[in-house]
Amino acid sequence: MSATSAIAILAVFVLLDACKHWISHARGTGHAWLLQQDIIALRRSIARGSASPRAAAAAAAAAAAPSDPDRARPFVSVAHARERLLRDKERALTRAQTPALRRAMFLSHYLHVAKGVFGVGVVLALWSGDEPLFEVQRNAVWPLGRWLAAPHGQSWEAGAVAVTPWTLLSGAFCVPLSDANVCVFHPSPGFNI
Repeated sequence: MSATSAIAILAVFVLLDACKHWISHARGTGHAWLLQQDIIALRRSIARGSASPRAAAAAAAAAAAPSDPDRARPFVSVAHARERLLRDKERALTRAQTPALRRAMFLSHYLHVAKGVFGVGVVLALWSGDEPLFEVQRNAVWPLGRWLAAPHGQSWEAGAVAVTPWTLLSGAFCVPLSDANVCVFHPSPGFNI
C-alpha cells in the first residue's frame, strides 16, 4: 500500500466532517442538537430525582410535617425549576424545528453514519496482513509505534502504520479539525438545502 491511500482516507473523512460542519453552520443544527441533549439530560434528571431515596425522604418529611413548609420548599422549588426549564427548552426546540432544520439534521445524521460506514469499509477492504499502509520514522511515533502497527505490532517495525489505527485516528482527528473552522468555505445565509 502507499501513502496515497492513507491521504485519500484522511481526505474523505475531512470532506464528510467539513460537510457536517457546513450544514451545522448554515442551518444551526448545532443549537438544536444541544437543545435535544439538554432535554434528554433534564428528563433523566427529573426521573432520577423523583425516584431517588433523597427525594422520597424529602417527600415523606414534607408529608409528615405539614406545619414546617420551609423544610420542604428547597426540594420542591428545585424540582419545579427543573420541570420549568425542561418545558422552556422543549418549547424552544419546537419553535426551532422548521422543515429546513429537520432536513439539515437528517443530512447531518446520515453524514455521520456515512463516516462510520466508510471507516468500516476501508478497514475491511484494506485489511491485509502483508504490509503496512505506510511507514514513518521510528522516532516520529515513539510512544505509539507498536499501537499504530496493530494488530501486527510485534512483527512489524516501529513506524509502520496499519489500516485500522490510521482509520481511527483519521476519523477522530477530522471532528476537531472541522469544528475549529479550518473550512474556508462558509455558506451564505440565503443558501437552501
